Amino acid sequence: MSDTEHSHYPACYRTLAPGQIRVFELEPGDPSAPIVGGLVPQSIDGEPYEAVSYVWGNQRDRRELVVSGSRLSVTVNLHGALTAFRHPKSTGEKRRLWADALCINQEDLPERTSQLELMGRIFAQAHRVLSWLGWDEGEEGQRHTLAAIRFIRDFMEDPDAGILEARILLHHDPNVLGTVDPTLPPLSDEDQLRFEDQARKWKSVKVFFGIEYFHRTWIVQELGLARKAIISAAPTPSDNQALELDVIDWPLVGSFVKFLDYSGASLVTHLDLRSWVTHHILMVWETNDDGTPACDFLTGMHWARILGVTDPRDRVYSLLGHPYAVVDGELIVKPDYTISCGVLYTKLAANFIRKTKKLDAVKLVDHEVDPCLEMRVWDPGDEGIMPSWAPDWHSINRTTPLDYPIDAADAEDDWIRIEGDTNGTPGKPLPQLIVRGWVIDEISAVSHRMETTDFPVTNVAREKAKEHPFWLNRVWEVAFPTNGPPDRDALAVLESLSLALSFGIRDADEKVSKAGLNQTLEDHHRSFAAYVLQYHKLWSDANEAGDRGGYLPVSSMFDRLPAKVQRVLRLRAAGASSAGFLECMTWPSMCRVVYRTASGLVGMGSRISRPGDIVCRLRGSDELMTLRRVKGGSQNAPIPCAFVGPTVVPSRVKKGVLDGGAFGDEPAMFRVI
Repeated sequence: MSDTEHSHYPACYRTLAPGQIRVFELEPGDPSAPIVGGLVPQSIDGEPYEAVSYVWGNQRDRRELVVSGSRLSVTVNLHGALTAFRHPKSTGEKRRLWADALCINQEDLPERTSQLELMGRIFAQAHRVLSWLGWDEGEEGQRHTLAAIRFIRDFMEDPDAGILEARILLHHDPNVLGTVDPTLPPLSDEDQLRFEDQARKWKSVKVFFGIEYFHRTWIVQELGLARKAIISAAPTPSDNQALELDVIDWPLVGSFVKFLDYSGASLVTHLDLRSWVTHHILMVWETNDDGTPACDFLTGMHWARILGVTDPRDRVYSLLGHPYAVVDGELIVKPDYTISCGVLYTKLAANFIRKTKKLDAVKLVDHEVDPCLEMRVWDPGDEGIMPSWAPDWHSINRTTPLDYPIDAADAEDDWIRIEGDTNGTPGKPLPQLIVRGWVIDEISAVSHRMETTDFPVTNVAREKAKEHPFWLNRVWEVAFPTNGPPDRDALAVLESLSLALSFGIRDADEKVSKAGLNQTLEDHHRSFAAYVLQYHKLWSDANEAGDRGGYLPVSSMFDRLPAKVQRVLRLRAAGASSAGFLECMTWPSMCRVVYRTASGLVGMGSRISRPGDIVCRLRGSDELMTLRRVKGGSQNAPIPCAFVGPTVVPSRVKKGVLDGGAFGDEPAMFRVI
């Protein structure tokens, strides 16, 4: 495009050559002085610059600045970042910054698209990334931000001691139902001071991770690709007052949230901390021991689904800097704001399936509502329409992706087919996925949807306040119903349930699961036994207190077990802690259900699982899947069905066994609409 064609744009925007960016040379100034600077074109790997990471914020709340002699308006958040990051007037030094809303001509769609493809390189090449949380509003906001930063620094000097100290908040919470649990002894004066100190500190942490910055999709790439990133905030400045930035290194924040998720999941859920959202950013960029990415592009997309974005297509485009966004030397999808998000998500899933001959994309489907069981056509008026097998990355993810430690079937299959139109042509049928595999069984009973708040075992008052008090009793009734066959092996079912809840396996020489702590099978059995007995004690305490409310089951799950199984559990639980099991199962079980199949298999799967759904082993997927037969569809091959979600059935996943025939499963072909 010529400069003549750019004439309707502000004069500061001149045509960029391929591979070029603009850098804003920010003039020094005092906090209250106007923002002044100039845009300078250069190659990405030219003169050093720093990239600004921030949240755009309210588009209507804007401030003016002078750019290369032209007046431009930017959001108040960017204006605040430029104010905070510019050098004081006394230094006389310009600061070379890159900020998307300023350095890209937002009114020029072709330029936006071409610069979008460079975004990953822009942040990777930056000398440093300056992350702006925004102004600390008022005394309380300033106090919480600064207190949280100081607390995180102190906590990470000895995190094990820190998490041990924080556990007092789990067991003594006077805010439950506005009362105090009568079964608990009162706190000593010293412990009351400890409780108040911890409550104050963790409130600041909660406020800190609730800041909008940590909940926006674009920062995933901006922080993940940074050579060095500094998190900054500051009190709202007054006239001629020197700015005092509150700063903390991003890697230290990252270490803090990872530790909490792996060693303090029960605390995170109990205090309703949003720190786990920040952990999702880190998981997108995790690496193996050899430095290669441990997280593939699609799983990275899944982790980012919890984060906010204005345009749902940016769910994909904001992560194109990820190493695995490139397949066979090309981006898996090109930025294109002319297609709907439904078409984009379908094309992305189809491209990965076709190029890799794997069903990794399908493994990330996480339906919030039941899939449509009718054949549909592309409708340009429906932004979100897509096949049941394509993940809707704009819906909020509520589950941890299944990640078996061992394969359930061949992870690749050259036979996989996608039939139909993936370009969103109006009126054409949505594409169908043709796969082959085995039918394992049909689901016959399903539990309630499990929530993270269900899992911690604390005190009677806290248990009574839960939506699903004594959740383990409810789940056990599904897995091992009272009116079931008399010849069932209760211990085998119990072990299978405990493994399903943590994506576990049965091989004694392997770690039980990739989620949470790295427990051996023996450690897993011991910590689960301790968990069952801890719940039994809680039930006994409530029962002895004479509380006969509807929340209290008639009997404890433990009391319903055969005497020989009770003896095994008591033996295993001796000297063991329930913490290991709880930390391993909290995130995997969140927003999923436990089910029992017609033959008595126990599994855990999608929250939309229903009786009648079929559990399958599919070639091209290293995990088991759940499908739902299409009403009125033919029962001949291939079986017409909709995709429900991935699932785990520990007793049907065995190391080295990839063929369902080894278990007597029925071979089948499936046409997934």
